[in-house]
Amino acid sequence: MLTLNTFESFRVYSLDTIARLGEALELVDEVKRGRIPPATLTPIYNELAWSFSKDEAAKLLAADEIEALLLILRQPNSVRMGDFASRIKLIQKLVVPRYKERLEELILKVFGDPKRRTELRKLVGFYCSHIINLGYQRRFIFELVQSYFFAHPIQRARSATLSKFFREFDGRAKKFVVHAAVTRDLAQYLKGLGFTVRDMSFLTADQAASLSSNTNAAGLSMALECISEQFDPHGAMTEVFQMLSSQRAIAYLDPHGMRSEWGETMHVARARAKSGSTVTRGDFLVNISPRKVPSSGNRLRSIRNYARSIATRFDEPSTERLLSSINTAALARTSVNPENQLISFWSAIEVLLSEPRDDPRIVHYASLIVPCIALRHTRRQVTAVYDELLVTYRSRFRRLVWETGSSKTLPAAKAFAELMFLPEYAPLRTKLCGVLAESPLALHRVWKLHRDYRDVKCVHRTITDHFNRVNWQINRIYRARNQLVHAGRMPSYLESLILNLAEYYRSSVSTIISRARVEDELSDIDQIVAEIGIRYEIMRTKLSHRPANDAQITPDDVAMIMDH
Repeated sequence: MLTLNTFESFRVYSLDTIARLGEALELVDEVKRGRIPPATLTPIYNELAWSFSKDEAAKLLAADEIEALLLILRQPNSVRMGDFASRIKLIQKLVVPRYKERLEELILKVFGDPKRRTELRKLVGFYCSHIINLGYQRRFIFELVQSYFFAHPIQRARSATLSKFFREFDGRAKKFVVHAAVTRDLAQYLKGLGFTVRDMSFLTADQAASLSSNTNAAGLSMALECISEQFDPHGAMTEVFQMLSSQRAIAYLDPHGMRSEWGETMHVARARAKSGSTVTRGDFLVNISPRKVPSSGNRLRSIRNYARSIATRFDEPSTERLLSSINTAALARTSVNPENQLISFWSAIEVLLSEPRDDPRIVHYASLIVPCIALRHTRRQVTAVYDELLVTYRSRFRRLVWETGSSKTLPAAKAFAELMFLPEYAPLRTKLCGVLAESPLALHRVWKLHRDYRDVKCVHRTITDHFNRVNWQINRIYRARNQLVHAGRMPSYLESLILNLAEYYRSSVSTIISRARVEDELSDIDQIVAEIGIRYEIMRTKLSHRPANDAQITPDDVAMIMDH
């Protein structure tokens, strides 16, 4: 749920129920002021209904009030904003004070029951989302999970361990002392603004060791000392990093500027603590050690095929737009500023799509981009599970996949989809579970994959649910972008939005290019995007109109949902 390579549907939710309630109130206020169209509230109504249906903690704390709210949301065109806001505030009163505590109680209740792992997954998803939206950093949570549950061999994680883990997130800000290595020019500038700067020789051995580990340490002769009140060391380091970024931006106002450089590895300690920890700046888009690009192999061929298709499969105006969009998205990969990352990715989306004419901008953009993201969701989900299992189980897993007798000309992930979805391969699925018996996570992955696609009704529900979630997220990303551009407000869930938008962008571009490859003539990008939307709607219609007595999934169904 917390790592970079996690498939989008396996990640922690961007918002928990509490954050969604707060967001709904903000939007009601924006609509009342005439800043955004009332249509913007429709995704909010739908997402709230979804969130309440999944969130057992919220339902236990305000069951009747939630049901009363859902009752008026069943007729969204008749919702009066004042009434809606009052009901939201009432639910907040009842839920917010005890929400985290109730989630912890529910997790402890189901944690040891192997038959309630789906319920546990949902609860953990809401819990992780809640503490991230409180202000805890994703990396800090990940490190604690590793420390408590994976750093040392344990027979079984008991409730006492879990309770101690929960106490790490007490919701109280703590005072940290952060030391960062900076250039002499930057140190003198910051000193004039009232910041504390020291020569490196005045640092403790622990502090000096952390700062000397920076790759650019030779040019950083001074140390900046800052006090930061945050929930965890990563938050304290991030606050100092953002402050330094802002000061560098201010320096650009001078035509000559100055040398503004600092180390991305800092020393962070609790106030009055004798020692601290080394914390390195990083997010999930930049500062990741780049993989060595091979001179041959699948990855290089994939990149080369993208470049060739962009250059040869589109007409000249479309090629120009596509390259402009990709160049804009690349700015997000080189920026250290999360606001710039989100703005760059969203700008890349707008360049990729046609200009709105009659509809509100977000309605227009969402109607075009969401099918491009959602069309290949099943294929990406199957591939994500296949790749995870292949890394761990290698030849045993590969041999089992090909026991289906599928043609070796098929992509391996599609053969895996047939094994997981088609009823005739139930014995092979049982055999696969035997191979995965020592890994509860792997067993859960394949169980959920089969449950999502075991018949046509489930397939339709799965792709519709995903479509709705992407649509809600695209609307939220657009609102966050507007908040950043027009009001300078940065939401607590910004990093989650960036993670999802990066994957959405890659997925939509891949879908557009793949569609253009099968055309006989040079493609117009607007027509390609329109056709993707049409094909996605055709697929959903076919699935939804299947007779009840013909619900069994067939090889043709697998081909339809995997071949786009």
